[in-house]
Amino acid sequence: MVNTRTDTDLSAAVQNALQALFPQIREEIRKEFRTGSGSSNAGGNPT
Repeated sequence: MVNTRTDTDLSAAVQNALQALFPQIREEIRKEFRTGSGSSNAGGNPT
């Protein structure tokens, strides 16, 4: 296995991926809280 990428390239790629995914993840979390706040079968932690 040959590592042709430098640490700088790798960290830049990771940051780009995170920046692309964060809005989607935050939207999913928001949807979960909206739909799961009042229902008992939301699949969250049992209370």
